[in-house]
Amino acid sequence: MSTNMLGVTMTTDQSKTKKSKTKLQMKAPTQERSRQTVATILEACERIMIREGFYGVTTDKIAKEAGVSIGSLYQFFGNKESVVSALIHELLRKDSQYFQEKMASINSLPADQRVPFIIQLGLEIYSTQKDIRQKIQGIYQYLVDQGEFKKIINSYSETLAQYIIPQANRDSKIMAQLTIHGFIGLMEQVVVDNPDFIDDEKMVSEIKRLFLRYLCE
Repeated sequence: MSTNMLGVTMTTDQSKTKKSKTKLQMKAPTQERSRQTVATILEACERIMIREGFYGVTTDKIAKEAGVSIGSLYQFFGNKESVVSALIHELLRKDSQYFQEKMASINSLPADQRVPFIIQLGLEIYSTQKDIRQKIQGIYQYLVDQGEFKKIINSYSETLAQYIIPQANRDSKIMAQLTIHGFIGLMEQVVVDNPDFIDDEKMVSEIKRLFLRYLCE
């Protein structure tokens, strides 16, 4: 057990969790120049991750790749984990934004085509930025704010549940939750094994069949 500066006693696990969160915190940029610096740093980190993987990333390499001083990097990030964490959060944000934009047209489709549309949309998302997706598998769950990640998953689940055609003695919310978790778990492995899966008609067909049979039959 330990006592922090406010006099609050924490267990060892609580202390470790607090330290971990502190390491992953990013100082939010408030000015345009600062935002551009952060964007440049994240782009540099992504290039290094793609070339060398997570364990090849260092703050010195990121700063050099970005063309900024190490001091400038440390103005916003505490260590390499916080840079990679910000990179992953940005990818999740873009995925969510793309999903919401495409979902704007779903209500124009017949009811029986809406769930297949969502599954196809998920496949499209995982076919983008495939190089970096390969590199973050196995590490991202340790570097993402779990509360924020849960909100994203719940958002996807709630959206899918709205379009599942009701079936006797089945709970659409549970079906949606299981589908989203199963889909993410499967696609994480797919992008590692076959990053060009979207061009493999048989692979795409089998993935769709796996989920649509569960949801629609």
